Formats: sequence, structure tokens, C-alpha cells
Amino acid sequence: MASFIVLAPELDGQRDDDKTVFVRDGFALLAFILTVPWLLVQRLWFEAAVVFGSMVVISGVGTYTGHEDMAGFITALLSLLVGFEGNNWRITALERRGFSELGVVDARNADDAETAWFLGENFVSLPEVSVSVAPVPSLQVSHKPVLSGMVGLVSHRGEN
Repeated sequence: MASFIVLAPELDGQRDDDKTVFVRDGFALLAFILTVPWLLVQRLWFEAAVVFGSMVVISGVGTYTGHEDMAGFITALLSLLVGFEGNNWRITALERRGFSELGVVDARNADDAETAWFLGENFVSLPEVSVSVAPVPSLQVSHKPVLSGMVGLVSHRGEN
């Protein structure tokens, strides 16, 4: 399940539910893959200009110094940063435009988040699919299980 931040603008002191926006909290894959176009589609003009300018400068310096591979790696890191922070930048930009944060909804996708937000307690999700499984016969272990000195990925030396 993903978390969605709910934002809505106020119009004449009243909340305008028609313009409510649900922004997924977390990594934005499209922002990582299509960095500058994603920023432009989300109307993050300043951020798009800074990222595009940084990419041009990084590419130019890499070409001038002969470190094209390092420039590509740094550009990929910049795209990764936009992937992780893009939705936070979007929330901040919406708040600058007069939107206020109303709450957080946990849902599978944006459509379910919208339904759960507007229907509130009246929202009844579809029942989970029940799967019947035949009982597994218990196995009798005739020896004591061997315990190693590992707990997860960390070893321990304590005596019990």
C-alpha cells in the first residue's frame, strides 16, 4: 500500500473539493527516467530549469575534461535525486500556490485514495480473496536443529 498526501485549495474561505490533488509519497519512477519532462509536466518550472542547467553544465565539464563516464554517472545520480524528491517538490509547489495539506490516505492507487478520502467511513473495500489451502502434515524432527552463530546477517558470540 502506498501513502497519498491530500491537498486542496481554499476558495473564499471554503475548501474546493473539485481541485483536490492526491500526491503519492515515495519514489517517482517516471521522474527518474524522464527527469526534465516530468518536472515540466508537473509545472515545476524552477526545478526543471535548475536540473536541466545542472545536467548541461555537468555534461559540458565532463566533455571538456575527458570524464564523460563520470559526467553520465553524476547525471544519473541527479536523476535519482529527482526521483526521490520530485513528489516532495510537487507538494511544496502546490502549497506555494495556495493548496493546504488535509491529510494522508493509504491506498493501492490514486483512484482508491480518492474514493477512500471522499467516502470516508462509508468506503467499503472489496473483500479479500480467500484461498483455501490443504493442511500441511506436521513433520517429526528426530534431531535437534543446528543453530549457527548467525542472527540474520549479523553474527553473535553470546553464550546462552
